[in-house]
Amino acid sequence: MPAHQEVISNFIYYMRLHIDNSGQAFEFYVAPALRVKNSHFNNGSFIPDIVIKKDGNSWNQPVIIVEISRTRGYLSDIKKVKKALKNIRSLKEGFVFNYETGEGCRISKPDFDEEDGESYSAILDFDLKECLR
Repeated sequence: MPAHQEVISNFIYYMRLHIDNSGQAFEFYVAPALRVKNSHFNNGSFIPDIVIKKDGNSWNQPVIIVEISRTRGYLSDIKKVKKALKNIRSLKEGFVFNYETGEGCRISKPDFDEEDGESYSAILDFDLKECLR
């Protein structure tokens, strides 16, 4: 789906720009659609749309994941992100954005609440809503 890939591309571009401009270029790495191995998922892994890891960690130890969603898959993506946060120790924040409506939410530890309309990443010190263009 071109719109989905386009939004993912924008997110990666603007996240990298922020990371570079804020002097964190060697601290965080961003990649699309990487397989994250974890035994709590079907087939032992899952593939978030965007994975962010800290330097020195493997891609199986992300600190942030982002799901880019449509209205139809939004709630199931929220469930997937919650499950990842509960089962991956390194993961601190998860975001889901609906590119059809512009709405999004943040899910973070320790409470795993869906914070509707919240798109600020404390880890990156960046509002991810800036990536929705």
